[in-house]
Amino acid sequence: NHPNHSMKVINVNLNNKTNQLKEFIGHSLLCILCGVSLAHAQEITIDGDVTELEWSAARQFELEYEVLPARNGQAKLKTIAFLRFDKQFLYVAFKAYGDPEKIRATIKDRDTSWQEDYVALMADPYGDGRYGILVGLNAMGSQLDEKHTSTSEPDSSWNIVYESNAIFTDYGYSAEIAIPFSELQFPEKEIQQWKIGFLRKSFEPGVQTVFSSYKNEPGENCYACQADEIINLGSPDIDKRNYIYPYIFLNQDATRPVKNLKFQNPDYEIGISGLIDLSKSSSLEYAINPDFSQVESDAPVIMANQTFATSYPEKRTFFLEGADLLKSELGSVYTRSISAPLGAVKYINQGETNSIYFMQATDTYSPYLAAGEYSSYEGNAGKSRVTIGKIKKNLPNQSNLGLLLTNRDYYSGGNGSLVELDGLINILQDYSLELNFARSQTEEGYLNFLDTTDTFGSHTYQMDGEKFSGRAHNIRLRRVVEGSYSGLRHKDVSPTYRSSVGLVGKNNYKERSYWHGRTFRTDGAFRKITIHASKQNRLNFQDQKTRERLETRLNIETSFNINGVFEFVTKASEKFEGKQFGKQDEIKLAFEYSPSETFMLGFRYESGDQIAYRIEAPVIGDQKTQNIVAGIRFSDVLKINLHQRFTELKNKLTNEEFYGGEINRFELDYQFGNSLSSKLIIEKNDFQDNYYLESLLQWKPDPYTIFYVGGTQYYKKPNPFSDNLRMETSQIYLKFQYFYNPNS
Repeated sequence: NHPNHSMKVINVNLNNKTNQLKEFIGHSLLCILCGVSLAHAQEITIDGDVTELEWSAARQFELEYEVLPARNGQAKLKTIAFLRFDKQFLYVAFKAYGDPEKIRATIKDRDTSWQEDYVALMADPYGDGRYGILVGLNAMGSQLDEKHTSTSEPDSSWNIVYESNAIFTDYGYSAEIAIPFSELQFPEKEIQQWKIGFLRKSFEPGVQTVFSSYKNEPGENCYACQADEIINLGSPDIDKRNYIYPYIFLNQDATRPVKNLKFQNPDYEIGISGLIDLSKSSSLEYAINPDFSQVESDAPVIMANQTFATSYPEKRTFFLEGADLLKSELGSVYTRSISAPLGAVKYINQGETNSIYFMQATDTYSPYLAAGEYSSYEGNAGKSRVTIGKIKKNLPNQSNLGLLLTNRDYYSGGNGSLVELDGLINILQDYSLELNFARSQTEEGYLNFLDTTDTFGSHTYQMDGEKFSGRAHNIRLRRVVEGSYSGLRHKDVSPTYRSSVGLVGKNNYKERSYWHGRTFRTDGAFRKITIHASKQNRLNFQDQKTRERLETRLNIETSFNINGVFEFVTKASEKFEGKQFGKQDEIKLAFEYSPSETFMLGFRYESGDQIAYRIEAPVIGDQKTQNIVAGIRFSDVLKINLHQRFTELKNKLTNEEFYGGEINRFELDYQFGNSLSSKLIIEKNDFQDNYYLESLLQWKPDPYTIFYVGGTQYYKKPNPFSDNLRMETSQIYLKFQYFYNPNS
């Protein structure tokens, strides 16, 4: 053999042996570190006290950046984060330095202390930007968790079960968190490598300030996904979740049909829901006769001049996990349209490169929403079967492509189906392109539940067996760099487009929007100033201009805790029900003042021209709207909220009122602890001509265990000349849902 060739073979063998030795040493060190971590983690007591004995072997991270209102400036307060892990738990601790007298924190329910001092872990388990998670707590121990994605605002309805605590110290406060690996979904890999970072919010610098262990890049929407510290977490032992939460719900109603209250027989519901982990990355949820009644009523919306259906946030536990996969600019899925299911099942898989969502439910009360150009039409379609499926392909650079399929079969006849392709393509570092292409197919039954004779094109809104299809598109291009942002969007919805499980209230339009904004940051009195301008042109599918809108807005954040917005809107033209209206101008002014945790004041005022849409012959009137919110906290456990909403629209010539009134709301909250609270709400509503009273006692130690007891009553004056009120309807209720984990 050639001597050089022999030497090459020897070198290759030596290199292989060296690599094997390095790999052996690496795995050995990893196991040793895991063992050390396990030994120390077992000694950790989650009491909020970060001691040297517990955390001496932990990895330490300094939160060195101020990311809000500055952009990646030097942090003004010192914060140290600690990280440990063992086979079952991820342990996190914080030492937050500052003046204890300036810390804003109170005892609150879960996910309600975002406007207070808090610390949190930020993590991207998959490392590809499909989503990031925040898990933390405020300085009084109230838990916070939410999911971040690139296409929407953070979702605080996402919840997991974890242990945490916080205490005040002479240097500020400290906090500890223990997160079970079993509560999180992550890749099906032997060795877990996650991107991890840390966050702190503080008001001590004189303005709401956020510190982080990593930078906030301006083009990234998913802030948790930007965590850049890659942590090797070894190979966790996973105890697959098998959660069961049965419930019982009791209630009794009473109404006053004539003179005295007539009490109905007490009613009850029983049912069961549960969650089963199939693997590290997939889970199955089920619900049999679930109780989807809400603990608290939705805040009333003034609909005096609204002609389209409005949305309310989803609060029901079963629908929360995986909700990020269903978000769409076209409103293709609105889970609150599944209002009273007999049963439901949901499967979620977060694969290495794909995410899959599948849900099927049988609904006993099916809200039917038919979109129109000037208004939407609603009815009850009775019983139906709902199917939703989504698959999303995760691409490099936090990009993705998705396919959504939905279908609703009505037992009374007819169905509605939809297919949508969507995508997020991040181009270079500054540009992002969002795409949505959807097509719907509608087949009507013959049981009519829409009380209208209106038509659209050659079709009627009544249920008369018609079949038609529709389409909708959304294309949005954005560019975000340091100090400025801009974008353009085209969106169109055809006259025959509907979504049987979504919220599509308006159709027959083609909309083009353009916007640009600049942001200035300083260390002076005005910490952040943003100037925004946008233009929107809207046509119908007959290519007739229906609206032209110009908007300029100024946002200001100050160092003395006053944030303000001034907005000027001009509608150069607008078409409604075939009539062309001229120029409409409107000004909007809002500010929020929060000098301390004991007091908050918010104010919003709008004035200008607006069409009176809901009168027989629409005209432009003078509109005024005023919202005032005040919060007064007497202690860490007692607070009062006052809210006034006033609006009116008058005839420009006669000063006659088309509509007018206000909703006044008084809310008293007493928090016995982070999981036990009570609430009293008194509300006067001019638009419904009644008084509303709600009382509630709630105990919620985790996202699945719920106990509440309360009542709601509506009062009215028996006649216009009476000063007395009498109860017209009443309901008292009690619910207990118990969280059981057979594996614990």
